[in-house]
Amino acid sequence: MYNTEILEKIVDEFGKEKATEFCNIVSVMYDIKYNACKNKRGLCEYDYERDWWNNAYVELKKDEQS
Repeated sequence: MYNTEILEKIVDEFGKEKATEFCNIVSVMYDIKYNACKNKRGLCEYDYERDWWNNAYVELKKDEQS
């Protein structure tokens, strides 16, 4: 399952406001994992996930402010 599908399900179940907070929390979680990672293979995954969820957070935040 891709992140987009996961996010859609979270929005459907919890609403945009909680989904926005979730995106921020997940992004921070992946940033923590990225900074603690000793394995270079993990860095790429954590970096991608952190950025993806942060971008989703930014987009949802824009929607809230509109």
